[in-house]
Amino acid sequence: MFSMHVIDRVIHERIIEKKIRLENKRPLPPSFVNRLRKELMIEYTYDSNAIEGSSLTLNETRLVIEEGITIGKKPLSEVQGAKNHPEAIEFIEKMVYGSEDISEEKILHLHEIILKGIEPDAGNYRVSGVIVTGAMFTPPRSNEVPQLTQELIDWLKKNIEEYSPIELAARFHHKFVKIHPFSEGNGRIARLLLNAILMRNGYPFLINITNKDRAKYLTSLQEADLGNLEAFVNFIARSSERILDIYLNALDEPEILTLKQASELSPYSVDYLSLLARRGRIAAFKKGNKWQMTKDELMKYVAEMEAKRNRNKY
Repeated sequence: MFSMHVIDRVIHERIIEKKIRLENKRPLPPSFVNRLRKELMIEYTYDSNAIEGSSLTLNETRLVIEEGITIGKKPLSEVQGAKNHPEAIEFIEKMVYGSEDISEEKILHLHEIILKGIEPDAGNYRVSGVIVTGAMFTPPRSNEVPQLTQELIDWLKKNIEEYSPIELAARFHHKFVKIHPFSEGNGRIARLLLNAILMRNGYPFLINITNKDRAKYLTSLQEADLGNLEAFVNFIARSSERILDIYLNALDEPEILTLKQASELSPYSVDYLSLLARRGRIAAFKKGNKWQMTKDELMKYVAEMEAKRNRNKY
């Protein structure tokens, strides 16, 4: 039995319901899986590198991955970073589907892949102190890194039954970046390892933290540095729900509503629906910068609220 701890109950129950719905649809059509995997890998590569400051656009990232094109006037390190990511993602997939555990050797090899052709110390722990801009902590001394990394791996193994997979992955991510094992690439490695944990627990390929959510991501990490893990765990939960929505919406082709359309079909204003979406009270997702939801999810929420009001009458 998983301990819920700080993950939001409403969001978590909704995620579990969607995860079961997706599992019931397996095996998924191979053509669908391959097509979606390709798109998600490109988006993930763009977002993960953009979070770390890469100036490559999504389309430029696509050209680098699909055509091997070097983008003029863009730093070669950024182009190489886009080239490296698909190999790193494939490494994570092989590890997960081969039922191999996260280990020090695999973390170092993952770092070697990500920083190949970019940093001379790719695949090696840092050997000096680092300053993490905006962080609310001071990373440990470099000579403590190997032991702390191994202790984190041991912690992961010991807590598989303690936390739900989402909370386990989020807590691991936070602990990893606090150790800051490498001179560069810590965030990218942390996000890949987060995926390894979630995919091992049946979540689909590939949970992505978007560059549009960069500010929320970093702010919630800062709150976690101060001891409040709730915001970060639930940020990761919403990112996990997003990938489930992508798969289910592509498979089911439900009717998608804008907030204006949802307001016209319900007792709620656009502003109130936006508030519900931001707080995770209703199943909604962003298309670009605009919130949307399926008609089924809207009707389900309306029915739940009506039932709740009727219960409160008695």
